[in-house]
Amino acid sequence: MNLHLLQISDSALPISGYTHSWGLEGAIGLGLVHDPESLERWTGHWLRSSVGPFEGVLVMSACRLSRAGLHREAAALNRIAEASIVPPSIRRASREMGEQLLGLGTTWAWSREGLEPYLREQESEVWHHSIVFGLLGALSGSEPGEVLTAYLHQAALGMISAGVRAIPVGHTHGQQVLAYLHEEIAKLVAEIGDRDLETAGAGCPFYEVVCDEQTQLYARMFRS
Repeated sequence: MNLHLLQISDSALPISGYTHSWGLEGAIGLGLVHDPESLERWTGHWLRSSVGPFEGVLVMSACRLSRAGLHREAAALNRIAEASIVPPSIRRASREMGEQLLGLGTTWAWSREGLEPYLREQESEVWHHSIVFGLLGALSGSEPGEVLTAYLHQAALGMISAGVRAIPVGHTHGQQVLAYLHEEIAKLVAEIGDRDLETAGAGCPFYEVVCDEQTQLYARMFRS
């Protein structure tokens, strides 16, 4: 068991993840999500159409480049994330969580030295969460597939946790939803695990519209 990988996947990390719903609040406002079943459908579709084919590929690429010692190339992945994440609120969330995770990683003995080459790039890079997660996953000694699995699992958990607070869904139902999604996550890892960086991209305009709807709500619980 890789405790370092478990650490960066922990929902209790102080990187502000709990303040974001990743568009879920907008979906709730539109009546698209309202119970455990609809939360499961929403989260599964989000993983398949948005997180997996884009962020998942970036996580894998960052992990592989870092393991190969290609630090500049790994840092350059941030520019792809910056240009490709369309909803402004989601882009800001990705930046904030990435930079906070990078800062947190510099305080850990197991990752501090390995992050030094990337810190030299810090003045010219805006660090996104998926990229930093991939770098730390490589520094943890984990295989790329394990890092991707951990990333998708923590993403699903973040969405479900937002649903527990906002719908609301009970904690027991939330854990049931997560358990039902385990098979979906495993399929996604098998499907995108060997994809090249050139294939990274998500095509779900409706999700982007829902993310924008969240910013128009009269009252909001979440920042995205």
